[in-house]
Amino acid sequence: MNQTLALYTKLTKKNEKLGRAAFSAAFALKAPYFRTIAPVVKTMEPHRGVVAIKKWWGVQNHIGTVHAIAIANGMECAMGLLAEATTPDDMRWIPKGITLDYVAKTPGDIECVAETSPEDWAKEPPFTVDVRMTGRLVKDGTVAVQGIIPIYVSAKKKK
Repeated sequence: MNQTLALYTKLTKKNEKLGRAAFSAAFALKAPYFRTIAPVVKTMEPHRGVVAIKKWWGVQNHIGTVHAIAIANGMECAMGLLAEATTPDDMRWIPKGITLDYVAKTPGDIECVAETSPEDWAKEPPFTVDVRMTGRLVKDGTVAVQGIIPIYVSAKKKK
C-alpha cells in the first residue's frame, strides 16, 4: 500500500472526523498551493478521490460564487488523492494537463470528485490515465464543473 494511502487509512480508522482533518492539513502542507482552498479530504481510495471546499471569502470571485480556479484546484487535489491511492509502489505519476467545463454557478460549498476504473490502469507503462472529474454542489448535487485531468504514469527510475 502506498505511504500516503496508508497514512490516510491509519488516521481515519481511529477517529474518522479528526483523522480527516489531520490528513487534510498534512496533505495541503505537502502541496502548499492546495492550502489556498482549505480542502477537506473526504475520500481517498483506489480509483476515487473526493475533496470538499467550503464557500468562504478566500475562494469567492467578484460575484460571490466559488471561483472557477478554486474549483480547478480542488479537482487537481482530488485527482492527486486518487493517483496516490491507485498508482502501484513501483510507479510514479504526474498530471499532463487539465480540461474543465464550467457549467453552472457555484453559490455554495463544492465537492470535487475524481474517478477512474481498473481498466484505465491495466496498461504497460508508460501510459496515460484520463481522470474524470466533477465538481458538484454539496447541497443538491448539481454538477458545476466537469472535466478530465490526464496523468502520465511510468515506472520509477532504479536508484
